[in-house]
Amino acid sequence: MTILADSREAQISQLLGTTIEQLDITDSAFRAAESCYLDLGDHLSQANAQVYVQGSFMLGTVVRPHHRDGEYDLDLVSQLDVAKTSTTQQELKKRVGALLDDYRKEHNGEACESPGKVSEGRRSWCLHYENFHMDVLPAIPDADSPSATAIELTDRNLRNWQKSNPLAYVEWFRTQCAKQFEEERAILASSYGSVDAVPNHRVRTPLHRVVQILKRHRDIYFAGDLDDRPPSSLITTLAGKGYEGETDLVDATMSAVQRMPEHIEKRSGRYWVENPACDGENFADKWNEYEIRRLKFEGWRAAVERDLNEFLLERKGVVALHQRIAKVFGNAPVEDALKTLGARTNSARENGNVHFSTGGLLTTASTATAVPAHRFFGGETAR
Repeated sequence: MTILADSREAQISQLLGTTIEQLDITDSAFRAAESCYLDLGDHLSQANAQVYVQGSFMLGTVVRPHHRDGEYDLDLVSQLDVAKTSTTQQELKKRVGALLDDYRKEHNGEACESPGKVSEGRRSWCLHYENFHMDVLPAIPDADSPSATAIELTDRNLRNWQKSNPLAYVEWFRTQCAKQFEEERAILASSYGSVDAVPNHRVRTPLHRVVQILKRHRDIYFAGDLDDRPPSSLITTLAGKGYEGETDLVDATMSAVQRMPEHIEKRSGRYWVENPACDGENFADKWNEYEIRRLKFEGWRAAVERDLNEFLLERKGVVALHQRIAKVFGNAPVEDALKTLGARTNSARENGNVHFSTGGLLTTASTATAVPAHRFFGGETAR
C-alpha cells in the first residue's frame, strides 16, 4: 500500500491524518446525539431554559472513545434567564436537576431514545443513554459581562459563582484557524450544495486534527490513570494558542506541543492557562491543587513530542512505521486508514492522477511523471 504524498514527512502526515479520520464520530452516532439534544432543548424551553451545545461536539473535535464500552460525551449548557440576586447556586442546580428528572419521566422515546437515568455530578447533571451521555451544566447570564453570551455557573462546592463563555470560546477557536476553516468549508460545499449549507461542526482543519491527535494520544497514554488525565479544555486551548497556520499535520502537531510551555503562566505562584474567551477562567486550576497532575501533563507532552520524532526517524520501512503509529494510536484505526488510503490510491491511479516525484515517491502532483493505470484480466495486464 502506497500513500499519496510528495515527501516522507507528508506521507507520515497523511497516514496520521487518515488514522485520526477513522476516529471521527460516525454520522449515525452524531444524529442520535443531536436528536436527543434537540428533544431535550424543546422540553426545557417550556420552562424558559435555553439549551445549547458546548465543547468538542460544537468545535468538531470529537474522538471516538478509546475503550470498546466507552461512551461519547455531549456537553450542554442549560441557561435559565434569572438574576443572580434571585437565586442561589444550590437552588439553580436543584431546579435544573428537577427539570431533567421530569424530562426522563415524561419522555416517550419518539424523537430519540429515552435516557436510562439522571445522575448528579460536581457541577452538572448527566443524562445516560445507551451509547453516549449528556452532561448538562446549569447556568445563568453573566449580567456584569459586556459579552451577550457570557454565563455564570455553580462551582463544585456551591459557594462561588464561576464565569465562562462557551459560545465565545468556539468563535475564538475558529479564529485560530480562520483561513484553513474557510478553505475546508469551500471543499465541503460540493457535498452540501453551497458553502453556507456546510455545518460548521463538520469542518476539519489541521488545527481540528491536531486537537484530535492529542486527545487520542492522551486517551491511550492515560488509559490506566483517568484521574490525572489532562482535560480536553486544557489541551484544546494550548493547541489553539500554539497553532500558527501550519498545513502539514506532523509539523502542526509538533509545533503546537513545543509551544505549549509558552502559554502556561505563573500568577502569584499559581499555574494559569486562561480561557481566551473569558477572563478569569483558569483551565489549569487543578494543577494548583494536585502538583502530580502538572508533572504528568509534562510527561505526556514530552511523550507526544518523542513519538512524533520517532515517526520521522523511522528508517526500517513502511511496515515498521505503521507498527510504530499503531502502538501510539491503536491498531484498528491504523489498519482502517491503510485500507482507506489504498482505495484512494487505486482510484487516483485509475484516473491517471498518480505520478512519480523526483524522490521516487508516489504523488498526485501534476508536475511529476505519470504512472499508468493497471487493469488485470486473468493473467494478462492491459494498458
